[in-house]
Amino acid sequence: MQREPSFKPINSRPARGTNWLPIILGGGLALVVACAAAFALLAFFWQPSVPNDINSPPTPAGVVVSFVTTTPTAQGNIPPTATLPPPPVQDTPTLVEQQPTHTPTAAGNPSPTLAPETPDSPDPTPTPKPPSPPSAPVDDSFAVGIQVDPAGDPGEITAHLKSLGVKWVKFQMSWEETEPQPGVRNWGEWDRLILAYHNAGFNILLSVVKAPDWARPANTDLSQEGPPADPATYAAFVGEMAKRYKGGVQAIEVWNEQNLAREGGGAPMPPADYVALLSAAYQAINTADPSIVVVSGAPTPAGDVPGAAIDDINYLNAMYAAGLKNVSDAIGVHPSGYNCPATADWQSVSDPAASFRGPFDNRHHSWCFRGTMEGYRNVMVANGDANKRLWPTEFGWAVSSTPQTGYEYAVDNTREEQAQWIVEAFQQAKAWGWVGPMFLWNLNYGVTRPGSEQAAFSILTAQGTTPAYQSLAGMPR
Repeated sequence: MQREPSFKPINSRPARGTNWLPIILGGGLALVVACAAAFALLAFFWQPSVPNDINSPPTPAGVVVSFVTTTPTAQGNIPPTATLPPPPVQDTPTLVEQQPTHTPTAAGNPSPTLAPETPDSPDPTPTPKPPSPPSAPVDDSFAVGIQVDPAGDPGEITAHLKSLGVKWVKFQMSWEETEPQPGVRNWGEWDRLILAYHNAGFNILLSVVKAPDWARPANTDLSQEGPPADPATYAAFVGEMAKRYKGGVQAIEVWNEQNLAREGGGAPMPPADYVALLSAAYQAINTADPSIVVVSGAPTPAGDVPGAAIDDINYLNAMYAAGLKNVSDAIGVHPSGYNCPATADWQSVSDPAASFRGPFDNRHHSWCFRGTMEGYRNVMVANGDANKRLWPTEFGWAVSSTPQTGYEYAVDNTREEQAQWIVEAFQQAKAWGWVGPMFLWNLNYGVTRPGSEQAAFSILTAQGTTPAYQSLAGMPR
């Protein structure tokens, strides 16, 4: 039967025979269960994508490979600073550094072979990098310098250096303390030190000595300081140092007093072995920074003492025979004064009142500043190396009423003699014309290491400045 279109039921609920509510509720419940099951399956099988570099090694800390330009955190192996007395307030004449009348040019040195650069990318045609600007050539003409104990406060020390009118400062770096394990190099405190003195306007000479135990020969006496078994280990260290402090260090002295047993591992270092060490270091330094002056290690002034020392003039001759001329830019010398005046001739000097009789009763060039300087110069000329300069990297006169054993001659010297002889030595060296920067031993060990043998040479003490300090400050340049 067909319904009328206008028909409307009195009760809107469906007829009792067709109940839709259970059907709707059941369908909704089934839909919920199906969705939950689908999400469960998706969660079970789905895994988030892993970034490609999740297992990549961390970026290493930045490695400084050029001269430091910001103050690093203090660390390393330099002892705590010692407080120095302030420089004296005085009317000091303006100090003018004059050029010597004779300025030799470097000759006889081969051009170092530079190691090829390794590209940063395996791309066979990488974009070329602009070259680093070359360092300015170092002026190696005569200049006044002094050795400083790095334990002193740089601010206080630089004030003294400016008062003294010096241009160069020397530090001795212990390789064994700076690289205690292969490749583990503690540069931190040296970064701070080099930066401070560079920013204060001083040229810097570093003397690098003392091989760490890991680099020494297997059969050597480790109780004695000595050279490495393989010169390449030393060359790697000084090469990295030269690269790190490019522009901040102007000269490097390779080793120290190698003609002595105590610096050669229990016996004097054979001259040919030393030149092999120097040659490796020379090439590494020149590769890192060709402007750095490489100074040959200065022998100690001595006569022949079997097993303990080799006569330094003979040793220098043997160094030349092994090739010294071609692997050095300057020749190091330690013209100690003992109790012999600076201008005295070792063959005729006399002092009847002296208690230490070495220079007067056992004549030898090594007792006197002038004798050592002129002796070395004669060897250089004889070996065709007259165009190089002689660098006195350590000289001075000790003064002490209670000297350490081996320094008894210090009793004969007075503070006034020390002052006079230091000034005369500088003036004489300048007049010779073949002397480069000249380093007095020393400024401040009298403050940092009072009572030591080093302190006897110091021109600064805990009590203040000495006559030598005052004379040096007032010395015409």
